[in-house]
Amino acid sequence: MAHEKDTSKQQFGQGKSVIRRDRVVVTKVTEEELAQIKSTADQCGMTRSDFIRARALGYKPRQRLSDKELDGLRQLAACRTDMVNFANALHGLTDNEKIKLFRHQPTMLDWYEKVAYVTDRVTDFLQFAQTANSYPAGTTNEDAKED
Repeated sequence: MAHEKDTSKQQFGQGKSVIRRDRVVVTKVTEEELAQIKSTADQCGMTRSDFIRARALGYKPRQRLSDKELDGLRQLAACRTDMVNFANALHGLTDNEKIKLFRHQPTMLDWYEKVAYVTDRVTDFLQFAQTANSYPAGTTNEDAKED
């Protein structure tokens, strides 16, 4: 598939080249199918065109989070912040101060390592959940495609 590239932005030093989509694909659908496409695209925060293109290229867009899920995500982010702050505060203490604080250094160090692991996993989840639906323009990224 050949793509014509718009180099007008490059000429003025304004960033990456743009792939112009100037080919049209037409297909007929039933009223019910159109309603389903509109509904699903809207749930994914995408235009119908972007949704259909993504699906045709083998990508599976995710639905946007509900208000309840967004609230849970915010609470999870706040918990992560608290855990990071606590871990950073502990990291700044000397070994003797940590022993005085927890009285049993092996238990405290084990707990500290687990907190760091959980914090990293929460960060990974938050970044994944907050990523908008997209697919690499002009590519076929096999990792992003559904099985």
